[in-house]
Amino acid sequence: MSRSPAAELSRSWRELGGILASRRLAAALGVDPGARLTPTKLRALDALAESGGLRVSELAARMHVDETTATRLADRLGTAGLAQREPDPDDRRATAIVLTPAGERLAHELSRRRLEFFHDVLGALDPDERSELVRLTAKATAALTEELVAR
Repeated sequence: MSRSPAAELSRSWRELGGILASRRLAAALGVDPGARLTPTKLRALDALAESGGLRVSELAARMHVDETTATRLADRLGTAGLAQREPDPDDRRATAIVLTPAGERLAHELSRRRLEFFHDVLGALDPDERSELVRLTAKATAALTEELVAR
């Protein structure tokens, strides 16, 4: 019995999501297990590094979580010495979550290692397949984001 393309995509993405959210991947990237950096904390670290700092509501939106979860993430990154709250330069009533120098170094190092890792993964594909995978992944991500925002 053949599976529908939607069922096959769902299965593949569940498996891929599990891999990308696994502690084994974090270990492969060289994340110190003693640092207690979960995949969710690593995603928050990436979001803060890419943006230069975010309000809690912006962090929640970027990560597709509720504000309570984003607040806890910011607090946990703060406790780990990786992020801190600073006055938002655009609105003195608000605060932004920004990376500390240690958080910036860690985010930079993890980004470098992640690129190496995915370079190796993409090495299993032909050049045309690599380009197509990147193109289709970006297109699917945009469609998923649009669907989440619409709901």
